[in-house]
Parts: sequence; C-alpha cells; structure tokens
Amino acid sequence: MFLWKNAVVLVVLLGAVTLPASMLVRARWEKLYLARLFCCAVIAVCLALSALPMIATQIGYLLLLTACFDRRLPMAATYLFFLLWTPAAGSLLAVSGAYIAPITPFLTFSGALLLGYLLHPESHQKRTWVASDLAVLGFTLIYCICMSLRDTPTGVARTVVTFLVPYVLSYQIVSRVRLGSPEIILRLFVVAAAAAGLLCLFESLRHWPLYAGIMGVKNDIWTVDAPRTWLERGGIARAYGPFAHPLTGGAMLGLAAVAAWGLSRIRGVSGPLALLGALILVGLGATLSRSGLVAVAVGLMVFQFLRGRYLLAILVPLAGLVIVFGLPILGGEDARFNAAYRIGLLSGVPRALGGHMWLGYREAVAQGMLDSFIQGQGIVDLVNAYLALLVEGGLVTVVAFLLFILSAYPHYRAIKRLQPGREQLIFAQVLISIHSATAVSLALLSSWVAPMQLSFIMVALLVALRTQLAADRAASRARPALVATAPEELGERLPVLR
Repeated sequence: MFLWKNAVVLVVLLGAVTLPASMLVRARWEKLYLARLFCCAVIAVCLALSALPMIATQIGYLLLLTACFDRRLPMAATYLFFLLWTPAAGSLLAVSGAYIAPITPFLTFSGALLLGYLLHPESHQKRTWVASDLAVLGFTLIYCICMSLRDTPTGVARTVVTFLVPYVLSYQIVSRVRLGSPEIILRLFVVAAAAAGLLCLFESLRHWPLYAGIMGVKNDIWTVDAPRTWLERGGIARAYGPFAHPLTGGAMLGLAAVAAWGLSRIRGVSGPLALLGALILVGLGATLSRSGLVAVAVGLMVFQFLRGRYLLAILVPLAGLVIVFGLPILGGEDARFNAAYRIGLLSGVPRALGGHMWLGYREAVAQGMLDSFIQGQGIVDLVNAYLALLVEGGLVTVVAFLLFILSAYPHYRAIKRLQPGREQLIFAQVLISIHSATAVSLALLSSWVAPMQLSFIMVALLVALRTQLAADRAASRARPALVATAPEELGERLPVLR
C-alpha cells in the first residue's frame, strides 16, 4: 500500500521550492548536488508514505543521509536539510525496532553522521575539550540517570539509546568537522524550511494533513506519532507539515526565519531568497503558533543587538507583541485563557511534585499527581519544556540544561577575538541568535525534541567555527612570510694594475 496522491503533492511542493533554490547557486557541482539532494528527499517521502516497516524506513533514512554527504560541503548543511524536510524533524516517525533499543529518527541521523565522519576523513579537525562538551555530557547523563531511577533495566537501555546516544554523538561529530563556507549551511537550512513552510500552507488551505495516514499504511498505531486530531484556532485549521505538532512547526520555522535573515545579510537580498523567506513566514502563519512568532522576535532582537543596531533590537520585540496581542485570531479570550493556564503551571507543578522536585518523578502524570492541570483535550499538557524536564528529571536536570545554554555565549566572544571574516562573523551571530530564540521558545513548547536537538547543533557549529578559525590563525602565523629578494650582483671585475 502506498499513499501515492500524498507523495505526488509532496514531490510537487518540493520541486516548487527547488527552482528558486537553484537560482541561488552558480557552480555546476552545486546544481548537481542540489539535484541529488532533491532525489534523496523524494525517496525519503516515498519511504514514509509506503507500507515499508518502520525499521526499514529508519534504515532508509540513514542510507539516504549518508549518500548525500559530500566532501565539498559541510555535513551539518545536509543534516539540517533532512532535519527540517523529512517527517523525522518533530519525531513524526517516532519509534521502531527492538523494545530494548528503539530506533528513533535522531538515532538514525546521528548514525548517518558517524558514517559520514568515517567516510570523509579529509573534513576532520582536531580540537581540545571545551566547556560546552562537559555541559552536553553532564546534562544528558543527569537527565538519563534521573529518568532511570525507578525504571527496569530494559527501560534504562531505552532511555540511553533514545536520549544519550543521539544527542551526544551528533554534537560531537558536528563540532569536529570543518565547516567550509558557512553560507551553504544557512542556504540549505532555509531551503528545507521553505519546503516545510509551503507544505504547511498547502495543508491549511486544503485541510489535508499529508502525513496523517502513515499509521494506517504501515499498520502500526503504537509506534508512529502522526497527526491524530485536526487542531483549529479561530475556525482556521492549524497546519502540521513535517512536524509532530503545530507548536513544534511554528518554533522550527521561526528559527529558520532568523537563519533566512542572516543569509540575506551575507548574500544580499535577491528575488529567489526573498521568495524562500516569504514561504517560511507564510508556513509559520499557517501553524497559527505564538511560539514561532516569539522565536522570530527574540532571534532578530539578539541578531540586531550583536550587530550594534540597538534601536532595531528594541523595535523588533515590540512589533512581535503588537502582532501577538493585536491579531484577533492570536489574541482574545483564547490567549487570556492560555496565559492563565501557563502561569498556573509554573506555580502548580512544583507544588504538586513536592519532595520529588529535586530528582523528578516521571510517574507523576500516570499516578494523577497533575490531574488538576487537565485541559480541554483531556490530557495534562505542560506546554513548557522546562517544566517537562522538571517533572522527568528534576531541578538538577533543569540547572544542567541552563548551564548548557549559557556555555554557548563564551564561544562567540572567542570567535570575535580571532578576527573572523564578514561571512563567518554573521554566521556566528546567526547561531547565537537561533540558540537564544530556542532557549526562550522552549518555555512555550510541549513537544521539545526537535528544537532542543537544533540547539545542540547550533552550539556544535559554534565550537566547530571557533576551532577552524583558531587552526587557520595558527597556520598563518607558522607560515613564513614570502619576501622577494633581488639577486646579488658582484659587478664587473677589472684587472689588477701592477
């Protein structure tokens, strides 16, 4: 069985975005690579919409991502493209494989990064350990330990395979490869986000979630996390796109909009780039997500602040507040109820946990400790990644994650001291802006897996850029300067007079 109509629509949407994307490149090898990326993205869509078992689908993703790695492009560019375009971006194809070791999308993607790292040794760069390495390892270890306190050995193995391995592995590999041209990384990120935004627009206009039928096709209702209910806000359908929830989609597209703005500062504004940016914003609007608008406002505010444009840094969040509270579909009674519910969670969840607040108590929801926060859909939706970490891993996990967030900012100061080029400096500013916007938007998200993974990649790219600049500077100092010297002329020798 194969959802061929859905596949045709997805291929057409991807092709519509590939056309302006091809106008942004001039080199022949880049056009050929874009064609290869398009073919692999089409195959990934067909795998998701076919009756192929889940484990085979995930292995197919691993092989496709590995096949797209190229020695002339940084692996992070290809990784970010697949992260946003494939339905794995928001854990849409959530779990498959053996019960003791579930094969999640991020596990297969990190495995593909490992294969690419082994197949392309020319892209390796040696570096020493930095504070972010310890922060990543400390956060993931503390979270897994707190999650495993009252679990069975099988559950402990699942936690390690699901969280510790993919997060640490992907961060370590991305931070240990050379970046080459940062513009290519942002460009592929924007292209994938534009394709996802166009998909969100189509779903909202046609009321047709293209990935909703995966559970029936694969005959698996337990391990596939696909859209099950059609959400509306103000009578307008909220698009899912390749994400698990409109909130996740809005946040990811909002972060991509910040990347598109940074790319326009590097390349200059052009017609194709403006079209891709417009598709991202339209897709963000189709999700009707406030978290996406917050991500855009915070990201652009930080970006303008880093560039020394302080007036714009103040005006951007003010404009975001006007949009959020001024538009009737985003404001009104629904916004007031939503704000009251979230504020109640901030004070009520720690009180309900009691003595379990320090190390967490993930059984709190199942045992009814949080039943007072059941909302209209009949579930306890924490809509806050920090509260979710507090429930599952306790206050120690939240502190460890905050230390990881703070560990990214010293890298930007170190990069500025290394006197980077204009493109590299703007790239570092975009990374810091996306990382800061992610830290804020996580307070508005219930499905936090994909944005948190993106935050790990942003920090890894900062470490890789810092390492590359330091290595280039050391090499330029060690190389002796080339100075042209004229040959020594002894002149004409005359005979000696006697």
